[in-house]
Amino acid sequence: MKYGQALLDLSDAMELETFRARYESDRARDLKLTASHGIDEVMKANHLDAFLFPGPSGANLAARPGYPTVIVPFGRVPNAPTPPFPDGFNAKPAAYGVSFTGTACSEPKLLRLGYAFEQATKRRIAPPEFP
Repeated sequence: MKYGQALLDLSDAMELETFRARYESDRARDLKLTASHGIDEVMKANHLDAFLFPGPSGANLAARPGYPTVIVPFGRVPNAPTPPFPDGFNAKPAAYGVSFTGTACSEPKLLRLGYAFEQATKRRIAPPEFP
């Protein structure tokens, strides 16, 4: 299945107590690799305020330890669905942004960076219904 819905069915069938130790071990490793020896370590070693990712690609990395990501509009990209939609369907360009990812509790800094980026690039296009 395209979005992995089958994993939900598998998780419903799992005996939780049987897999608890494995989950806790995997979770601890995930936190170590994405937080303490990932985002935290790299940002500290390089004196960074945030990571900048194209689109939402950094959100997965940040979500694992529960770190924030702020996505700022940057422009639009062609939306050419494959296979094409039925005749007469007008696929409008899709929104595209950049992501600012930081360490735990860095939301205020990320919002400042995102706002500064938005003001400097002037690439945000307000939706017609919310000018």
